[in-house]
Amino acid sequence: MNKIIYHKATLSDLQTLVDSRIVFALELSGSQPQEQVETLRNQMTAYFSKAIPDNTCISFIARSDDEIAGIGSVQFREQPGNFKNPSGKWGYIMSMYTYPSFRRQGICKNILNLLIEEGPKFGITAFELHATAAGEIVYKANGFEIHKEPTYRKYLSGK
Repeated sequence: MNKIIYHKATLSDLQTLVDSRIVFALELSGSQPQEQVETLRNQMTAYFSKAIPDNTCISFIARSDDEIAGIGSVQFREQPGNFKNPSGKWGYIMSMYTYPSFRRQGICKNILNLLIEEGPKFGITAFELHATAAGEIVYKANGFEIHKEPTYRKYLSGK
């Protein structure tokens, strides 16, 4: 097994981030029409093109030689505080994805820890995420607790 190297993504990693998120989205949602995939690809390219330079989203990429092993991102946001997080500064962990041939090697855990270490540099005092069943064990083992309030969503367009 080759050594896994982790690095903070820059704009030169834009295509890797977008491609990996597409793979992840298709794994979660199943096959999608090519037109929808391209629409999503364009949106993500625009998002990361802005978010990487302005540090509103930080990503890490795990590599084994020239092969991508996994990715993960944290998006920073600020909202009015509350009693549990008076600063109102949140880090939303997203895009945690390990390619199948690299799973069960601690890559997700290592990326998660790197993302959490970035938070305080930007004043983040709380983190949240949505998890797949496969990812729950990693997040619980790293101090995340299930939030008791249900999440409601309303989509204004699309699915």
